[in-house]
Amino acid sequence: MQVEMKSAKLTARDGWLLCPACSRGKVLKLNPGTRAVNLTVFCKVCGTESIVNIDKCLCQSACAT
Repeated sequence: MQVEMKSAKLTARDGWLLCPACSRGKVLKLNPGTRAVNLTVFCKVCGTESIVNIDKCLCQSACAT
């Protein structure tokens, strides 16, 4: 079994985590305290499944509230 490891910068817009593969699909709603380790997210737009690690707040608008 082969495991493909990629690292990509996670982006957030309007309080949503965008797909790491296509940056078009919203995959997770972010709150100021959102933290995750090895969380699997699925993008409905491109159909990819990604594993994300969130250790700090990604969304400035979510942190502002």
